[in-house]
Order: sequence, then C-alpha cells, then structure tokens
Amino acid sequence: MKTLEHLLSPITIRSLTIPNRLVMPPMGTALGNDDNTVSEANLAYIKRRAQGGAGLIITEITEVHPLGSASPRCIGVWDDKFIPGLSRLADVVHAQGSKIAMQLHHTGRENYLLQKKNKAIGPSAIPSYIFGFLGTPREMTLDEVEETIAAFGNAAARAKKAGFDAVELHGAHGYLLMQFLSAHSNQRTDQYGGDFRGRARFMIECLKEARKQVGPDFPMSIRISGEECIKNGYTISDMQTIIPDLVAAGADIINVSFGTHGSPAVNIDTPNPSAPVEYEPGFKAFLAGKIKEVTKVPVISVGRYVDPYAMDEVIARGDADMIAVARQHLADPDFLKNAREGHPEDTLECLACNQGCIERLSLEALPIRCAINPQTGQELMYPAAPAAISRKVWVVGGGPAGLTAAFEAARLGHQVTLFEQESQTGGNVRYAAKAPHKEVYGRYIKTLTAKCKKKGVDIKTGTEVTEAMIE
Repeated sequence: MKTLEHLLSPITIRSLTIPNRLVMPPMGTALGNDDNTVSEANLAYIKRRAQGGAGLIITEITEVHPLGSASPRCIGVWDDKFIPGLSRLADVVHAQGSKIAMQLHHTGRENYLLQKKNKAIGPSAIPSYIFGFLGTPREMTLDEVEETIAAFGNAAARAKKAGFDAVELHGAHGYLLMQFLSAHSNQRTDQYGGDFRGRARFMIECLKEARKQVGPDFPMSIRISGEECIKNGYTISDMQTIIPDLVAAGADIINVSFGTHGSPAVNIDTPNPSAPVEYEPGFKAFLAGKIKEVTKVPVISVGRYVDPYAMDEVIARGDADMIAVARQHLADPDFLKNAREGHPEDTLECLACNQGCIERLSLEALPIRCAINPQTGQELMYPAAPAAISRKVWVVGGGPAGLTAAFEAARLGHQVTLFEQESQTGGNVRYAAKAPHKEVYGRYIKTLTAKCKKKGVDIKTGTEVTEAMIE
C-alpha cells in the first residue's frame, strides 16, 4: 500500500525540527532587484512555493561576494544592507509553516558577466567549459582565497541574524567550491591544490569559518555533486573519502546532487545538471545512498522527483533521509498538499522540458517561468481571490493554452465554456506525447482537462465556433 509515512515525518537537526522530509532546493529565479536586494516578486514567488507544504525551503543562490554574483538580479548577502530584505523572505516562509535555509554561493569562473569584463576569478587560470569562449579567469591569490573564506563565514552570520533557520554552502554544479575540488579547474601547487583531499581544503575551511560565525547549534548543510559526471572527473568513491572531513568541519546535512557545468552525462542540452524527461525520476538516488554509507548525518537526494509516494519509498529503503524536489515546485507547488489531502490526480507533473526555467535563466538571462504554470515568476500578477463579478467566458481552442486559460478563468469564479473543433482536447501536444519518453505530455493534457472539468468548465469537443454563435 502506498504511504507518505516517511516523507511526512519530522526530522530534527541540531536545534531545528523540520516538519517533514520534503525540501525545495535552490533554483535561480532572476527575480531580485537590480541592486541584488530582495524584491516583492521574490517574496511572492517563495510564498507560493512554501504554501505547498515543503518542510524546508532553501533559497536560490545567495551571493557571498560581489565577484561571485551571477547576475544583478541574484540575491546578495555580502553586506549588512541586505539583511532587512532577507528577513522579510524568512518571515514569508515561516508564516506558511515551513523552515528556511539560505544557500551561500560564489560563481567563481562560471560568471558570464564578469567573464565578459575579464574580471572572473577561479582556483586556476583555466577556462570554463561553458564560458571559456569569453576568456580565462584569473587565478585567485592566497589573500583572495582567505577573503572568500571569510565572506562565506560573514554571510552565514548575516543569514542567522536575518532569521533564517539554517544555511547551506553550495559546493556543487561547477561553482567555486567545486572548482577547487575538481582537477579540471584546480591545478594549484599550494595548500589548496594537489590531490583530492588537498583540493577539498577550501570547501572544508569555508565550512569551518561558517560554523565559527554561527555557533554550535545553528544547522548547516553542504551541497555537493556526488560525482562530477565528466571524463576523468572525480567519482562517488572519491567523494566518500572527504565526507567525514566535511561533517567534522560543521556540516549537519549532506545535500547530494550531481554533475558540473558542461557535464554531458547529465544534460547534453544545457549547462545545468537538470535532467531532461528521458531520465527516470529518482535516477540518482544511489548517490545519496553511497554517501549514507559513510556518515550518520542526514542526507538529501535529488534527481527529477515528481511523485510523493516514490519519494517516500526512497526514504523507506534507506537511500536518503530527505528528498529535494526542484522543478516540480515550479510546475505545481501543491503536489505534496494534493497527495496529503487524498487527491494526487490534481497535480500537474513537471515535463522536465527545461524551457521556462533552466533555458530562460542560463541561456537567455531572463526571469524564471514555467512552460505549464503561467503563475510561476509572475505571482504578483495573479489574483488569488474570486473576481468581483462572475462573467460568462468562452475559450476557443482546447490546446494547452486554451485549457489553462479556461482553468484560470474558472478558478476566479467565471462561468467558462471551452470549444474544441477536434474530438478531444490537447491540440498538437497529443502528437508530441507519442514520441519516445514523452508520455508525460499525454498525462499533462489528461490532468489539465480533468482539472478544468472539476472546476466546472463546460468542454464542448467537435464544435467549431462560428460568427453566428457569437452573435
């Protein structure tokens, strides 16, 4: 019998009790203000995600240093001036009953804007796989290394002061901490280079400094890529050897992701480790299981999870203690709530298309959106309350756009009729669903159609709208 017993159970980490095992991990949004402060759009976006009921919300990348800021619209934490806005962010999440952690981040060489200005830095003067066409980063001096370690510590202290429940250091996906860890980007000959353990020193010292700044009782997580997913990259066996050192340095949680910028084994289409639809949900759960073999602290698994019942099974069999679900929170933030309340069939499943999220952010430098959820990133535009006057609304066309428009109109209390000239809804998406690995597109149309009917939309198929009908 399917159960949510494990996923919905609380977990205590140091002084913090998290109400359930679902984690919304960091996802860049580019919704911040142009001065790196928290915007109203940030607040509305994270509030809507928290309303879904995840026990722990981890912020998008929050920059610890100006030379590590990916975009003017990323959130900053390198100065006390950011604390008021960050406090509002924490308050919004707490008001929904969730806990919130801040992810501390530095781009290192993976910085398009600084590469263009020839100001990017890294462990060694080695070009990025993604942005190398723009130039070569400058190798960090020892003074800069020490300054950056201090920046992570100071940022952690600001997060605590702002009312956050925990911090997470971003040591995955090819950013600065991982750049030091990887032989592909670190060829230093000083104490921060050498073998795998030597290359791990920077990550360990950042953790130690953060722990020093926040004290003994404040929870800290480290996000790692369990394996590099690149030719001659480090493996999960390599990573297992330094986990005890990360825990000793202050990590209370190991958040196990995978891959780096440019990992063809992760996603050949985009530079980010966000698996497309060809990958089965939970396909990297074994990495978290391997980390659990060498530590007793809680371990988080990630990897295209969409089904809460499948997440529960991963925890039940011991591969992970918590489950991180990213893009499904964009497609339908109510997926856990729907399952808990007994109607999981109402959840719109993430298509793993990467179009509104990863591609907009990474390739177009535009704010986050979702191909199947028009509210994502535009929460301020969408009214929550019913319309003051209920009107009769006709929607012509039963493809995904028409179905979505009909559902939104019905959600606001209007009397909606949808006309589709073909015998069934879905438009061209029905044909896309016939391609290999694209069955999710068919489920999307089926679910969206059912949601419309449940909201009272009168769907008339086989009906072509004419001018006479309108008159």
